[in-house]
Amino acid sequence: MKPHRLVRAMMACAAITAGVIAPSGSVAQTLTDSLITAYQNSPILESQRAALRNIDERVALARSSMRPNINVGTSAQFQASRDTDWDVSDNYSATLGASLLLYDHGQTAAAIESAKAVVAANRGVLRNVEQSVLLNTVAAFMDVRRGVQSVTVAENNVQVLRQQVQATRDRFELGEVTRTDVSLSEARLASAQANLAAFRGQLAAAREAYRAVVGVAPGQLANPPAIPALPATLTEAEAIAVRTHPSLEAARFSQTAADFNLKRARAARGPSLTANSSLGINNTDGILGRNENAVATLSLNGNIPIYAGGQLSALVRQAEAALAQAKFDVQDTARAIRQNAAVSWSNLAVARASIVANKQQVRAARVAFEGVREEALLGARTTLDVLDLEQDLRDAEFQLASSLRDEYVAAYQLLSSMGLLSVDHLQLGIPTYDPDVNYNRVQNAPYSTVEGDILDQLRDRYSR
Repeated sequence: MKPHRLVRAMMACAAITAGVIAPSGSVAQTLTDSLITAYQNSPILESQRAALRNIDERVALARSSMRPNINVGTSAQFQASRDTDWDVSDNYSATLGASLLLYDHGQTAAAIESAKAVVAANRGVLRNVEQSVLLNTVAAFMDVRRGVQSVTVAENNVQVLRQQVQATRDRFELGEVTRTDVSLSEARLASAQANLAAFRGQLAAAREAYRAVVGVAPGQLANPPAIPALPATLTEAEAIAVRTHPSLEAARFSQTAADFNLKRARAARGPSLTANSSLGINNTDGILGRNENAVATLSLNGNIPIYAGGQLSALVRQAEAALAQAKFDVQDTARAIRQNAAVSWSNLAVARASIVANKQQVRAARVAFEGVREEALLGARTTLDVLDLEQDLRDAEFQLASSLRDEYVAAYQLLSSMGLLSVDHLQLGIPTYDPDVNYNRVQNAPYSTVEGDILDQLRDRYSR
């Protein structure tokens, strides 16, 4: 084997840098495509949306307390008695009753406002879940790209080392190197093959993580778009986070709900007034013949609680404690949001500094490798020197790929910590889930809805 064969092998290895070349004629999947697919197909989001629709009904339930309650009651009675002969009598009755709460000292009004606040709080929870899904999608996308890049570099490294092992064996036969040089080359090849297996395993795991988040297996992934615009300072980022983050919004509305719950508990000590009416028909067949009566009643019932065994006072104390807890939760959530913004800002700065350092390391490692390679051909360096410098270059390339991934994910983590990681802010160009649609349909406690009828039909069909 001529020395120039070893030169060509080493030059091929040095030519491998960060980056994966897309096969010609294929359509690459963009990050926007992945985000859209995840948003439209996430079972986590569908679950949270269903949970929010569940919460919407609390407003309807609270309002129903001030609506009339109408019911129909019927009864039938048969009686047989014996004196000298059997006497049989029957009694039939039907009653239409209605009741209406006229006044409850503000309990229902407070319950309605509390339910509205709970709905608003859970909308914040839904927005935060949406952020989590989108952030996980970005991380999964970048993890797959990094995995593909690492496998590509590792595969080429194995290929080049195979050529280098063969070249070293040829040189050993010519007496230019020793058996130790051959063993060193073979050991480095075995190490590269082990690294390749590890990188393939990491890529397989990254692909499965992508499938779990997005709902489909990743194909060929395109280069990610430019990082969205970010605040210029940490102070600005923290101010945006405190102003717009959905978790803090949810905590504030939870405090509002707790405040109305306290008002409701205190109002329970006050008077209430209920109107009741009924219309009944009684039909009796007895000894004296058949008797039919129609009875109509109308009454007003007032109630003032005097003593309930300490229940009312306990409910007030319980509501006061819940309100205090909600206030502290707001403070804790605000601190956590500021902390997350600061950590995300720091992670982004670290990733960017690592990129600069790793690029310099790659350049320096490449120059050192090329120099040692030439010196080895002249006999001034050993095979071990060449292998060590080659490994340093590969390590630098892998670290650069990881730091590029870390910068991108950290940027989106910063957006998430500010509450800006949303479909609208990212301008994905797709319709978003509108929680007002269901809320407006059910908030006034309608007797039934089209969607409700459909759900009832499905329930009946699959419960048979």
